[in-house]
Amino acid sequence: MAIITISRGIGSGGREFARHLAEQLGYSCLSREVLSECSKKYNIPESDLYAKLVEAPSRWKKPSKEHRQYVAYIQCSLIDAAKLNNVIYHGYAGYLFLRGVRHVLRIRLETPMAFRVEAVMREHNLDRDQASRFIEDADTERSRWVKSLYGEDWHDPLLYDLILNLKSVSIDTAGDMVSLMISRADFGTTESSVQRLNEISLECEAKAALVSDDDLWDLSIGLRANGSVVTVSGNVATKRISDKIMGIVACVKGVTDCVSHLRVSKEPLETKMYGRGHD
Repeated sequence: MAIITISRGIGSGGREFARHLAEQLGYSCLSREVLSECSKKYNIPESDLYAKLVEAPSRWKKPSKEHRQYVAYIQCSLIDAAKLNNVIYHGYAGYLFLRGVRHVLRIRLETPMAFRVEAVMREHNLDRDQASRFIEDADTERSRWVKSLYGEDWHDPLLYDLILNLKSVSIDTAGDMVSLMISRADFGTTESSVQRLNEISLECEAKAALVSDDDLWDLSIGLRANGSVVTVSGNVATKRISDKIMGIVACVKGVTDCVSHLRVSKEPLETKMYGRGHD
């Protein structure tokens, strides 16, 4: 069965739709639950994780070490949840965190501003002007977050498989549409799509390990898993750093070998295998 992600702005009805859809399909419905599991896994207060998840880095500065760490940790926890399948995630960046997995249906809710304003007025006890500013500020922050960390436009329709307007389509009708889509082979779970999800999990765990290191957190390192073998690429200043990167990746649980395509001082290193033995 498919994994479903729902991207929505504040006041778009996303929470209600996700819960309705989960009940209709018999799926687990996740949002803050992912943060709770992440908090336990990495021993970080949930409030700190949430703050970094919603806080966009300064437009004039690169993301901080803490920002990179927490986002990587949250992505790892979401992938852990996605491996269970039959999951609906409505929250930040699910459609980005799970890119490359075939059996993920990415839904975007686009709702008229007037509808959203009314919803925010009711939920937060604000007047109309306050609710409008609240939504505009939240949308601006989320757009900056996605752009700064992933270089994507949050509103780009090509990031999604289905765009819904819950103002003109009832929740029941929208649920039927989603149910039909995930019943088709386009979003069916296959052996290759499950393997890719596991590979993305390895890549994410390796990234989380690297950004946890004081010397490596701000380096642009490429990671690509093929089965349990991870290829590492990028430019580094010294062989010591190269060896440190490879040593960390080789020790990630589930990685049996890693291949270095790192370049030191613009000179290519000899391709080298780093094995850790099979778990």
